[in-house]
Amino acid sequence: MQANQKEDEKMAFTVKQARLFAGKKQQEMADFLEIHVQTYRKLEKNPSIVSVEQAKKISEITGISYDQIFFAN
Repeated sequence: MQANQKEDEKMAFTVKQARLFAGKKQQEMADFLEIHVQTYRKLEKNPSIVSVEQAKKISEITGISYDQIFFAN
């Protein structure tokens, strides 16, 4: 049973892990979010400052549900 995880168990990603999983560069993420790349880097380092709108966009571009992305320190 260990090999088969429960269906309701989901992987959790940091913002950076979600970006890397999606094969995106920081500049691509910044462009999609319409922010400067330095601002995006701050979001990766301090994800608790990500707005709800930004979280939805990050989810959209990475293809990962926003409830699977960890937006806290």
